[in-house]
Amino acid sequence: MINVAMVKSINIITDNDLCISCGACTHICPFSNIEMKYNSYREKWEASAKSTEPCLKCGGINKCLEVCPSYDMDYIKLAGSNKNNLLGKIKNVYNGFSMDNTNRLASSSGGFIRELCLSLMKAKVIDTVISIMHHKGLDYLPSPIKDVSLMPNSIYHNINYENAFKILKKSDRKYLVIGLPCQITSIEKLLHLKKFSFLKERVYAKVALMCGYSFDRINALAFAYYSKVDINEISYREKGRYRKTRITNKFESKVFDFLKPKSFSELINNRLLVDRFLVQNGCLYCVDHMGYCADIVAGDAWQRRYKDDYIGTNILISRTAKGEEAISKINNFHIEKGFKNEIIESQSILYALGSIGEGMRDIKFKGKYFYPHHKRTINSEDIKAFKFGIFDLLKIKVIKKLFRERRFALAKICFALIGSKSLIKYRIENYIRRVSLK
Repeated sequence: MINVAMVKSINIITDNDLCISCGACTHICPFSNIEMKYNSYREKWEASAKSTEPCLKCGGINKCLEVCPSYDMDYIKLAGSNKNNLLGKIKNVYNGFSMDNTNRLASSSGGFIRELCLSLMKAKVIDTVISIMHHKGLDYLPSPIKDVSLMPNSIYHNINYENAFKILKKSDRKYLVIGLPCQITSIEKLLHLKKFSFLKERVYAKVALMCGYSFDRINALAFAYYSKVDINEISYREKGRYRKTRITNKFESKVFDFLKPKSFSELINNRLLVDRFLVQNGCLYCVDHMGYCADIVAGDAWQRRYKDDYIGTNILISRTAKGEEAISKINNFHIEKGFKNEIIESQSILYALGSIGEGMRDIKFKGKYFYPHHKRTINSEDIKAFKFGIFDLLKIKVIKKLFRERRFALAKICFALIGSKSLIKYRIENYIRRVSLK
């Protein structure tokens, strides 16, 4: 007889608040027993086993966990993550920007994604693009897109990515697939399975966006509360590389400048929205911020040589021959050679926090106290574990809980007390920067 307590299912991920909503598990369950459900307390989409009985029949095969990016991941075997000092496999590094200012300004950085999509569709290399598109409210869904103007800029809150693989299964068209590193990993894991290997022919290439973590939607709700604006929609970056957050409802649309807050209170609001310790709990374990499983990785070029660029420039990592081929076909895009050390310079915070998951092992959540194991180097000793301070832990365990209990005012007071020193320092540095630019 199978011991129910010993049977694993995708619920071990959800119970420990580790689901990143990729939806891969829903496609692999032999009993169609997994669905994506919205958790209104956590304000995020999560995978859930409908019943325990099919999990008992599964007999410990755990196919759902086999494709889960939040379970045991061997990035060395899957993607050669140990290459180039943890940067993964690299063919070339490039920098560039769209020569169409409309596309460049409409993008979070240099407009590479839009120009690549346009070029590949015009050359009939692909039929369409799988990327997220606004659905309603805070919902963005993976969709087949031919009109690049429908593609949003950066979306930092939780989305349900399940539909991406549904699209691949429905049609035998040729696709360019765009997503966050974890979403691209879920696609890669599914395509590695014999059951779905035939779908590889439908994926021309995979593009990952360099990711500095994704947030539960509760952060956006808190930001709207602090800003005294009802929220129907939110966008995080518009018209240039620096963050301008827009909240929209049926009566008004307001913009909040991340770089130039109007008051100390607004500065705190901005920081609460995107604080790196108030992210999805699953993201705190992540060691893949740079898309190990992608053919191309695109991000912001934050190198010193672009310090005067206020419009946006891309840094690109070509990981595979397919990535090189795709980049060679791009038109209307200024491109120049980049260097591996510029990846670290440009994305230093992502690179430094890439081992943040090592520190999370000491933090216990409700459930079975499971934590992911993400193997990305030959020896675990090679990874410098992130050291959490007491204030970091307070954000993770206290402020996040206050958010979820909708005690937004108290959360803001606690955050201000915890981060008063760094907030004041940031305010002074920001003032000096603004004065020097005049």
